[in-house]
Amino acid sequence: MPVRFIAITGLVLIATVLPVPTALASGPRQIEEVAPPPEPTLADLPVLEPSYRPTNAVSWTARIVTSVTVRSVPGAGLLGRGLKPWVPGTGNPIELMILERRADAEGQPWLKVLMPYRPNGLTGWIPEAATIVRRNRVLVVISLRRHTLTVYRDGRKVHRVGVALGAPDTPTPKGRFAVYQEVREPWFSPLGPWALHLTAHSNVLFEYAGGPGRVAIHGARGALWAEAGTNPSHGCIRVPDPGIGRVAALVTPGTPVVIRG
Repeated sequence: MPVRFIAITGLVLIATVLPVPTALASGPRQIEEVAPPPEPTLADLPVLEPSYRPTNAVSWTARIVTSVTVRSVPGAGLLGRGLKPWVPGTGNPIELMILERRADAEGQPWLKVLMPYRPNGLTGWIPEAATIVRRNRVLVVISLRRHTLTVYRDGRKVHRVGVALGAPDTPTPKGRFAVYQEVREPWFSPLGPWALHLTAHSNVLFEYAGGPGRVAIHGARGALWAEAGTNPSHGCIRVPDPGIGRVAALVTPGTPVVIRG
């Protein structure tokens, strides 16, 4: 009996001597919120070498090998777009023109690419690790005034062909674009044997024949036959046969296409 009394008394004394925690004495403690660090801006991130910036003689392309989320800044900011390794509908590989190369805040390389979506000229950043980078030696220049399509390799002219262009109400858009995909057309297609879809879109047609109003370089036969130097199209560049075959043999996805007045 005395031993049990002493043990209980000791527990009471310990509970009496230990201080009461402040949180219990004054109520629940407020947890201080710490603001996340600000996302880096493009000016904060270094340009890497090689920078992959295109010139008139050479450019670089990024073939997507795994699905990626496109960012507005390397490693940060969502552009609200994703890219898969293939073009929906055709299954052709996606290979985009590279405009710049920078490191993110952790030093990982990212690529600024020309996007195949509206608005024209839209760009975004994708991780280089999700791509295969390839050097491109070809440049296509389309002159609206002269109605010509000229292909350059290593800065030298290798092919020129007359073309038909957009009508006054549906003009061919001007700007810097790239080949999005090469589509082999069936023998009966009025688009000719090839349609080279561009990253360009019509500035006046936001839907055409069930598509998004994408501009293409394609052949011209049957109902779409047009003489070079005319303006009958909805914005596409029509190349009278057999000229489109030569153009298709010279370009690849990601090849830059400059359309100027």
